[in-house]
Amino acid sequence: MSKEGRVCFVSVDVEHDVGTGANKEFHGVTEMDKILRIFKKFEIPLTLFVTGDVLQKYSDEGKKWAEEYEIASHSYSHRFLNELSDSERREDTRQFLELYQRIFHLRPSGFRAPSHIIDTEALKVLEEYGFIYDSSVVPHYPPFKKYRGYKERAPREPYRTGNIIEIPVSGQIFGLPLAGAWIAGLPSLLYEILFTLYAPDFLTLSVHSWDVLRDEAFYSKLEKVLLMLKQKRYIFKKGIEIANEFLSKN
Repeated sequence: MSKEGRVCFVSVDVEHDVGTGANKEFHGVTEMDKILRIFKKFEIPLTLFVTGDVLQKYSDEGKKWAEEYEIASHSYSHRFLNELSDSERREDTRQFLELYQRIFHLRPSGFRAPSHIIDTEALKVLEEYGFIYDSSVVPHYPPFKKYRGYKERAPREPYRTGNIIEIPVSGQIFGLPLAGAWIAGLPSLLYEILFTLYAPDFLTLSVHSWDVLRDEAFYSKLEKVLLMLKQKRYIFKKGIEIANEFLSKN
C-alpha cells in the first residue's frame, strides 16, 4: 500500500435509462436520491458524470447536486464517440460546455466517454477544450467480457496523457469491475474473498443513475461493498481531487 493509503474514486454516470434508446426516459435521474442516500450514509464524496440531455431537462436538480458533488461531463448526447466524426465530437463537446457554463457559471474539469469508448484523438479534443482529466480508460477487463473502449495499454493508476490526467477505471483481480451491474449480479461474498486476497492501491467504483431502478437486493449489496472498502481503509476522493494531487506531485 502507498504511503498515502489506498484510494477509491467513486462516481455515478447520470444519463437516460438503459434500453430506452431514442425515446429517452429518465426515471433513474428523478429517483437519484435513492442511491445518493447510500453514499451520504457512508460519507463518500462523489463525482457525477452527467450528460447534457440530463442537464438540459433537469437543470434545477443539477444545481442541487452541485452543492455537494463534483459535476463532470458524460458528453452532451451520450452518443458513442466511435460513431461520431471529428467535427461531431467537437460539436457535442462545445454544446455540453455551453450548457454547463450557462447553468453553473464555470467550466467542468472532468469527462467520461459513454460506454468508456475513447481514443487518442478524442483525448486531444478534451485537451483543446480545457478539460483537466478524463476517466474513460479501462486498463484491464475480464477476458470473457467484450470491451469496446480504449484499445491501447494503460496503467492502472492515474497517469498523464498529453496535458490530460487519466483516472483509469480500475477494478479487481482479472479486471473484475466494481460497477453497478457487476455488484448487482455477483454475490457479495465473492468481492469479500477477492479483497481478502488483494486490495489494490487504486480502484474505482461506478454506478449508473438507472441502477436505482434495480430491486432492493442491489442496495444491500452496494452497502456491503462500501462497508468492506471502509474496513480496508480506502480513502474516497472526487475526480478533481485525484487529478489535482497528481499534478502537484508531477
